[in-house]
Amino acid sequence: MSGRILDRTLSEPGEIRIATRDNVELVLRPVTSADSDRVNLFYDGLAPDDMRFRFLSGQSHLSPSQLAAMIAVDHCHREHLLAFDQADGALVASLFIAADEAFELAEVAIAVAPTHKGRGIGWSLLHHAVDLARERGLHRLRAVESRANRQAIEVEHMVGFRSSDYDGDATLALLEIDLRPAP
Repeated sequence: MSGRILDRTLSEPGEIRIATRDNVELVLRPVTSADSDRVNLFYDGLAPDDMRFRFLSGQSHLSPSQLAAMIAVDHCHREHLLAFDQADGALVASLFIAADEAFELAEVAIAVAPTHKGRGIGWSLLHHAVDLARERGLHRLRAVESRANRQAIEVEHMVGFRSSDYDGDATLALLEIDLRPAP
């Protein structure tokens, strides 16, 4: 590295604006304690498959402990960014990133509202997660996917993630991208 001191947090300063390939203007901001009801309603609005793919279970609603964990992030090793459609202010996606204590590996999970699927939101958020992790000096970013979630796996492959078997569960795939600079 060029002697630059890395920001060793996953926090983002205020709002970030990004545009998708379909020109959906998104406003991303870190979750706050005031977002509890909003996040709960967002996940209640996901399709059953989307909930299954996001949480790798058959649950239809967030448990109180899951909701609490999604709201009470430390903004250092765990960040939860909410993505709002700038046009109408609707919450359209959730981006969760959790890094290990050594700040070498982080896991990413994205959920997109059914009304906004197919508009490049997941792809744009995944790129944002990769950029954020790379800027913060993480070595690898990973996602655990149901093998049935072909759409997410395809997007992750397009971004540069490589898939491998997930130890102990043949229904899951482990997708990782190496973020270290090439030697």
